[in-house]
Amino acid sequence: MYEPEKPTVSPKESATLAYKIGRSLYLNITNRCSNTCIFCPKFNQYKLYGHDLLLAAEPSFEEVMAAFAVMEPTGIDEIVFCGFGESLIRLELVVRIARELKRLYRYPVRINTDGQANLVHGRNILPDLACLVDTISVSMNASDAETYMQLCDTPFGDDGFCGVCDFIRLAKQQIPNVIASVVDYPGVDLDACRALALSLGVSFRIR
Repeated sequence: MYEPEKPTVSPKESATLAYKIGRSLYLNITNRCSNTCIFCPKFNQYKLYGHDLLLAAEPSFEEVMAAFAVMEPTGIDEIVFCGFGESLIRLELVVRIARELKRLYRYPVRINTDGQANLVHGRNILPDLACLVDTISVSMNASDAETYMQLCDTPFGDDGFCGVCDFIRLAKQQIPNVIASVVDYPGVDLDACRALALSLGVSFRIR
């Protein structure tokens, strides 16, 4: 199993575990990520809409649920696993939290992911998320392996992009709503990305 490194920048004790943007409530459970995307804002700062997302330590189940409760989760449309790391690196925690949220609330659950969890864990993890996650938004970010490698610097080489496409295909079998997203960045062929997403049978979104 691949083990992404933790950030080398100095964390703050006041990092945000749960935060709202619009009508979505986000959960920030890790800063680790398998990719080093050149467009990721965390390489400049770990702040997003005034929220400090740089974790001093990865939170426990109890800490995340306590932070969620403090946010008074009313008037929201969904709960989203998303910070400046790849949430599915902490798969067991995601599953435990999502199961508890489904027990307590009726809000849809979304995961924003780089789509490399199967490569990280060395197996198909999507059945673990069935009936717990309503939407997965996968950062496809390119229409070919060469462009993906240039933008995302994946440790998996060409297998990284293939892994993302395979993840999207497999996600369709387990998750009701699957979205392939790309960043509007120089060198990204948006039309080709849209065509690839449609060929994979999923929705397409430009970030």
